[in-house]
Amino acid sequence: ASYDPHARLEEMEVDMIQAQVLFPGAALAGTQVYSNDRELQLACVRAYNDWIHEFSAVAPNRLLGLPIAPTTGVEDLVIETRRNAERGAKGIILSSYPNGTTMPAPEDDRFWAQMEEQDFPVHIHFGFFGGGGEKSTGGVPTALSYLTGSLLSRVGANVYKTLGDFVYGGLFERFPKLKVVAVETGIGWIPFYLESMDDNFLRLRWRTGVHLKQMPSEQFKEHIWATFITDPIGVELRHQIGLDHIMWSTDYPHANSDWPHSQRILMNELRHVPEDERRKLLRDNAAALYKLT
Repeated sequence: ASYDPHARLEEMEVDMIQAQVLFPGAALAGTQVYSNDRELQLACVRAYNDWIHEFSAVAPNRLLGLPIAPTTGVEDLVIETRRNAERGAKGIILSSYPNGTTMPAPEDDRFWAQMEEQDFPVHIHFGFFGGGGEKSTGGVPTALSYLTGSLLSRVGANVYKTLGDFVYGGLFERFPKLKVVAVETGIGWIPFYLESMDDNFLRLRWRTGVHLKQMPSEQFKEHIWATFITDPIGVELRHQIGLDHIMWSTDYPHANSDWPHSQRILMNELRHVPEDERRKLLRDNAAALYKLT
């Protein structure tokens, strides 16, 4: 079911899942892992995006495969994003800033403007990556680095800086219709992050020269969606996060997934959540964001 769309649909039926947004395991840490050679990286990116498009085309209302982004510069990214949007993609996954690095640059605004114009959600799967970290031979994480890295991803640590830069850098003031999805980051950390973001801004805005028209937490709640697999604390604090911007994720077929018992796990975790709110977390918020009917 990881590579056969018909088998995937059967697995979804078992788990009673109507539709899935599909994120890649390939090049999870950025498409630069394919190659630093521009032509080779672009060829790999296009090959994957063609494959996930064909995979999803088997059931386009149920399988929403998201394309990956090249890290070879804004021009290549704009072209590849437009190519996939024209054939029905519902968003794109970034692993770096549009310029291909982990630092923002003025030329990035060309891409952000395109995303705003197309109403195309930008997805950050864990965070922006620039390499590094403990590795064993062959580039495979050791058991310890894998476990700790998984924890940091699960509590959203890898997106803290990126989302802070987005808000403090005025990205959403320049592009007030831009939508960003923090994927597989959990949600329980968000209320403290928002509180700290506001307090930090008010204390340091004069020293840093950063002046915003709207409080950082308000911009976050308006422009950023977040997904969770299992997060009892986050569910309890859902109203402090923003009920309309939370989406549940099955994480199938990875080890963290509750397949084929998602329904039982969810009903237990959401047992105190009213039916109308539960429906938002599990269905309506995603359906609205990805324009599903």
